[in-house]
Amino acid sequence: MKTKFSIQELSLKRRIWVAISLVTLIPLIVIFYHISGLYISIHTVVIALLIVFLGWWIIFEVFASIVRVYSNSKKTLKNIGEEAPDVANEVQSLESVINILSSKMRSGLEQLKDFSQKAEELNQEVSKKVLVLSTILQANDLFSKEVPSREILQFLNQRLKEILEMKVSFCILLDELSEKFRLVSYCGIDTAKAEEFIAEKSSDLYKSGKTFILDKENKNFPYAKFVDGLGLDNIIIIPVLSRNQQVGILLAGSSRKDFVFSEDDLSVLNLFAQNIAIIWEHKRLLHKVDELEVFDYLTGLYNEKYIEKRLDEEIARSLSYQRPCALLFMEISNYKDYQQTFGPIETEKLVKKVAKIFKDSLRPIDIPGRFGLARICAVLIEKNKRQSQTIAKELKSKIEGNFSNKVELSFSVAENPIDGVTAKELILFAESHIGTSEANEVS
Repeated sequence: MKTKFSIQELSLKRRIWVAISLVTLIPLIVIFYHISGLYISIHTVVIALLIVFLGWWIIFEVFASIVRVYSNSKKTLKNIGEEAPDVANEVQSLESVINILSSKMRSGLEQLKDFSQKAEELNQEVSKKVLVLSTILQANDLFSKEVPSREILQFLNQRLKEILEMKVSFCILLDELSEKFRLVSYCGIDTAKAEEFIAEKSSDLYKSGKTFILDKENKNFPYAKFVDGLGLDNIIIIPVLSRNQQVGILLAGSSRKDFVFSEDDLSVLNLFAQNIAIIWEHKRLLHKVDELEVFDYLTGLYNEKYIEKRLDEEIARSLSYQRPCALLFMEISNYKDYQQTFGPIETEKLVKKVAKIFKDSLRPIDIPGRFGLARICAVLIEKNKRQSQTIAKELKSKIEGNFSNKVELSFSVAENPIDGVTAKELILFAESHIGTSEANEVS
């Protein structure tokens, strides 16, 4: 096995020792031999001189390497905008230059470490914002598909808990019908505890419109007694505002020690609260629209709510003027069989045709409407029970004849005040007597 030897592979310390050995040891040996009177040939002297030359050459190479390092270090120092110290001794100057470069390198490494840490934090923030945006887009998609609002709110609550790494998250909103605040969605908490929080909290929590925070830096929390009940060390309560009016709260909490809610946490919570407010407002507007709507979407007849309202008005008028007022109910008895045979689309067409014939056969002053899937009705102005039964039988015969007896109809009639003195009482009587023998008797 061949071994390759090179002086360049030796360390600086070993090179110096080799050089010192060559320039001192060999001459000493020659001098010793000369003093001893021994004969030294010319060849030996030449070889000794060559060895001494080699030693000095190594010394020169060592110092040339040091000079090159010193020169390159000064250039590097100049390139980074620093000046080399003015020292006469090159060795001390080299030491100073190396110290400066080392300091700069350590500083650069620390900056690089800080940059890496900041880049990681920035990536986490970007990931959180992307996740928040994705959640809002998914909620809007569910909203556009007419998914029930409670399901959308539960979805938002679950994602909020995951994004902020909270232990508990729940939402309380105003129920406009009862005018009370109710728990609409929750995660990480027992229903009973959440309901207890709603029942025991101070009423001003739902009216203040303020954000309340309890964490390491915020200790002035007016509802601290509820935190222990929820088993939390940190809690934040964000108001849900609609048209500058508070309609609920969004609460999130954790059990982490020395935790502080950041500005990003606060902005995320506010964004979720705004979307919850939009959902609440949409639900409220839908309820308003339902209240204002008076027509049935399929038949174009008046809907149940309007019929009940008008019936109450006509009952009051009939009592004032001592005139009769009746309610006629007609039902498609074979509705389910027809739907199973011909399908839902044909069944809807059937209901529309029956409703049209029914409406066209009434007087302009009568009020036709639809009750449920298979029932149509009419408020018959100034008609008594006998007259209404006659009208019902004529309508039944006419409609069944139009459909070649493929449609089977049943009817009932209720008159005020014989069968009831309010709209609800007349409707209840008419619904309970559809198709009975009493309904078909002309008194």
